[in-house]
Amino acid sequence: MVKFGEADLTSCDKEPIHIPGSIQPHGCLISCDRTTFLVRRVSTNAAHMLGFPTLAPGSLLSDLLNGDILHDIRNALANSVSLKRPSYLFSVHLSPHALCDVCVHVSDQEVVIECEPAGLAQTSQQVISQLRMMLDRIRDIADMQKLFDTVVKLLRGLLQYDRIMVYQFDPDWSGKVVAEARSPVLESFLGQHFPSADIPAQARDLYRRALIRVIGDVGYTPVPLQELPDSPPLDMSFSQLRSVSPIHCEYLTNMGVGASMSISLIVDGELWGMIACHNYSPKVLTLAERAVVKMFGEFVALRIVVLLRTGRLLVTQRTHALIENFLRDAVSMADMPSYLRSKIADLEPLVPCDGIGLWVNQDWTTHGLAPDTPEIVLHLVRAANALAANQIWHTTQLSETFEWAKNLLPDVAGVMVIPISPQPADYLFLFRKEIVRTLNWGGDPNKTYTTGPHGPRLTPRSSFAIWKEQVKERAYPWTSNDIEAAGLLRSALIEVMGAYHQQQLTQRAEADTRQRMLNEELSHRVKNILAVVQSLMARPVPENRSMPEHFQILKARVNALARAHDQVVRADGGGLLRPLLEAELDPYRLEHGTITLQGPEIWLTGRALSVCALVLHELATNAAKYGSLSRREGKLHVSWWFDTESQNWVLTWQESGGPQPKPTTPSDRKGFGSILVDRAFPHELGGTTIKEFRTEGLFLRFNLPKRHATLVSQEQKSMPDILEAAAKSGDKTDVLANASVLIVEDQLLIAMDIEQALADHGVTNVRTVASVYEGMQAIRQKTPDVALLDLNLGNETSAEIALLLRQKNVPFLFATGYADRSMIPAGFEDVPVIRKPYATPAVLRELENMLL
Repeated sequence: MVKFGEADLTSCDKEPIHIPGSIQPHGCLISCDRTTFLVRRVSTNAAHMLGFPTLAPGSLLSDLLNGDILHDIRNALANSVSLKRPSYLFSVHLSPHALCDVCVHVSDQEVVIECEPAGLAQTSQQVISQLRMMLDRIRDIADMQKLFDTVVKLLRGLLQYDRIMVYQFDPDWSGKVVAEARSPVLESFLGQHFPSADIPAQARDLYRRALIRVIGDVGYTPVPLQELPDSPPLDMSFSQLRSVSPIHCEYLTNMGVGASMSISLIVDGELWGMIACHNYSPKVLTLAERAVVKMFGEFVALRIVVLLRTGRLLVTQRTHALIENFLRDAVSMADMPSYLRSKIADLEPLVPCDGIGLWVNQDWTTHGLAPDTPEIVLHLVRAANALAANQIWHTTQLSETFEWAKNLLPDVAGVMVIPISPQPADYLFLFRKEIVRTLNWGGDPNKTYTTGPHGPRLTPRSSFAIWKEQVKERAYPWTSNDIEAAGLLRSALIEVMGAYHQQQLTQRAEADTRQRMLNEELSHRVKNILAVVQSLMARPVPENRSMPEHFQILKARVNALARAHDQVVRADGGGLLRPLLEAELDPYRLEHGTITLQGPEIWLTGRALSVCALVLHELATNAAKYGSLSRREGKLHVSWWFDTESQNWVLTWQESGGPQPKPTTPSDRKGFGSILVDRAFPHELGGTTIKEFRTEGLFLRFNLPKRHATLVSQEQKSMPDILEAAAKSGDKTDVLANASVLIVEDQLLIAMDIEQALADHGVTNVRTVASVYEGMQAIRQKTPDVALLDLNLGNETSAEIALLLRQKNVPFLFATGYADRSMIPAGFEDVPVIRKPYATPAVLRELENMLL
């Protein structure tokens, strides 16, 4: 509670500006019940302005307006409810003496009807005709500052306000004037900063929801509302005529402003900035003029989105090129921490900084302006563990958070912490030195208060003379592009470090093989990432989707594809089903409850995870294009469970609420996607697929053999335990031990590994060859029971050997280092494939399965 004589420094933030109970006098307001159209409240100037003898709460709207006008208002109400924004009617004869422009919207259970004198038709048409010219002028501008400069010039030429500014918010909600067009007699506000207190939090919220706000005369006398008894306050957030805060009017008066208009710039659903229009005498725009200005402001916001995304894409291209160059030799290194330490200076161009620190395996390496005392390093690592963990953390003023950081000034003022390994342990620190800056504020930004008619309160500034502030202990701010580049670097290093840690758990020979394969695959993936992003960016924007919504969906899709790709890349060891489903389906969650997932936590083998990723991606894409996810009301339910009767895992896909599915006919030609969904589980995993085109939508049931999945229970402590259990699940027979096995492999080390694994499993009859000729000879001499064929044998392939084995009805597996099946010869698409480097338990299980 605020004591008498003390100012409540948050009073502006608490002022209920959305329920002022009054309007500005250049129009009138009628509010009626949404169902009965009983008038609940009217502004005291309504009867006079509309030419009615009397107009008071309690009357019916149908008694005041003729049937045609009431019909138009009902239609406008329907449009307002549907579009969730006010609807406009222009040049309406509400009475023989009143030609009005009308705005209709809903507030709680009331219909709010606002009336203003109609503008001259000729003037309105001129403004509308100028709109297209203005849009064409800014449509192709590719520079943000040029866009702002053009916008203020165009608006001043159209509206004739004395001053028009583009105002951009900083993260702390202070702001800066980044563009200005003004009368030559006025002082310039360009480049000046204004504190966050100038626009309180609840005002910013109103600006975010209602895109335009006009004050026709700062010195106006508010027109009160007459209300039915016991009526709750009317929420006027979307009202065109809403009376504004007296404190704000006082603020504008102190600036010498006589009238103002604000146009909100919304980017990604948030208030990015505003176009502020000031006139130094009263000025009221017609509703038609404001509607045109509002459309122009929305287009400007879309252009800002486009430029931001374009800039981000350029950063992505540059960053990927630098990362590819940095990691070109990374996967060939047996000691990844040593490689990173030796290349630490090469990281500096990725995110501009003054120094770098690398903390890997409890060891500290630096480059440039970076602290090196053990005590400070431990402070930094503890801070990283607390604040970063699995996400990027940054600050421009480290000393504001930690007292010990004051000792680092002036060499280190700001820091960005980038986790670079899957588990919180290893970090990359980017440091920026102190930059002493002088900020020009539009007046003293410090809060002041005085005693007014309602007691102590904050008072708006009475002086707007330049107030200079020298800012110390701060670094140059980390930009959104810096954070984007850091995120890409983090993803690349986590993948590389994850591979390194995995190598520590394998034998030396297997680690050498994995490094050679990762060298090719990682280089290929990094080159293709940009192509995937560019392909998504090139897709046209649907007609019924706004640019901010489109780019939000695009961002979610890119993130989900990245998560799914990461799981598939690691599929040799397997992975959890639920994260894979979430990664594939998250981009298509149109609303809460659109997609539901139900089932226990299960661990899939690497082969099953790869197949599921391909099939689920195809189903999700088709559902978004043609099925339930193509409509906002559509639903998707995915569930999985263990069927004790069949001893199989069951996964079902049920769509509902989408377009009526069209069953295929025998004459329909199936595409790759349909074939993949129908045949992947039977041919790759030995399961079954059932597809039904039900009335409510597409239904699929996949039956997955028990050996491909393991239930993750609370008692299981680690993934290696799960993998070991999965490996033992297939060890039920000694059929492989008694079999004759042919291995075709041109790499001696790999062949020796497989021979040793088979020997450990009790297999004694093994023949190993390194070429097509030797393989053909071995088969003709004695037909094996099962074979493992390396697909690529130097300058030849094992396709000829595969053909001979098929003729002799000998089961066999292909082995390849490529991530997809594109290299499989025609006619052998149904042959199981083992990814290289080999996971030995998986090879043994597959060979046994071929013999069962």
